[in-house]
Amino acid sequence: MKDSGRTDAHGVRSVDRALSVLQALADGHQGATLAEIAGRLSLASSTVHRLLTTLQTRGFVRFERQGGRWLVGRSALDVGANYAATRDMVALAQPFMQQASALCGETINLGLLDDGHVTFLYRVDPRARRNYVPEAQGRIPAYGSSIGKALLSIMPEREVGPCLDEHILVPLTPHTLVTQNALRQEFESIRRDGYAVDNQENTLGLRCVAAAISDEYRRPVAALSMAAPIERLKIQQVAQLGGMVAALAHNITAAWSGRPLGPEPMRAFLSH
Repeated sequence: MKDSGRTDAHGVRSVDRALSVLQALADGHQGATLAEIAGRLSLASSTVHRLLTTLQTRGFVRFERQGGRWLVGRSALDVGANYAATRDMVALAQPFMQQASALCGETINLGLLDDGHVTFLYRVDPRARRNYVPEAQGRIPAYGSSIGKALLSIMPEREVGPCLDEHILVPLTPHTLVTQNALRQEFESIRRDGYAVDNQENTLGLRCVAAAISDEYRRPVAALSMAAPIERLKIQQVAQLGGMVAALAHNITAAWSGRPLGPEPMRAFLSH
């Protein structure tokens, strides 16, 4: 067991050092020599060389023989592009979110799933002085969130299953759905209606409606939600506002995937 422990510790240390090497290369646009990287990180040249060659086999760095310099590789670009896509989604969704919030007078959120929990990317709050990225907060389990349920309802089963493990389905409020059967029935309703509802399932006194945004291959990318106190978002309004959020998410999906936009997402809301 001691040998296993040493291997784990060594493995973690190696990962940390490899990421430090990659960060050192990313800090400049001209790359760096082996000696420069070793000096910058206060590591032996032999150690840095082993890390570089390992990263090179996975495409995260490349070696330019003519100048004898190491540069960031294609695989690092692919990883960065994944993050950039998320940030681009924020920029694309902003005007839609601002329009929706201004017309309905409520908070509009943009979020995605991260390890079975909801992460908020952007928030438009008509009562705040500015729109913003929400500060880090307690992680919300997907099953207790309208955003989470909207995304789970269209995700592949292999990704949904771990989020519905009976051991992690604990009540967040007295209204939280905590059985697989109840949640799967809810997913059927979400797919039929086009929107999900959080009826005080995460926070007492708060009601939310959400709809998923997908890419051109119908894979979930993110989700929008509208949140308000139950006194303002009454149960009788859920279908109307849920339809509004679904239309909004549909138009963002269309813009994201390059398809023509559908009807004005606020038209149904303003007609009432």
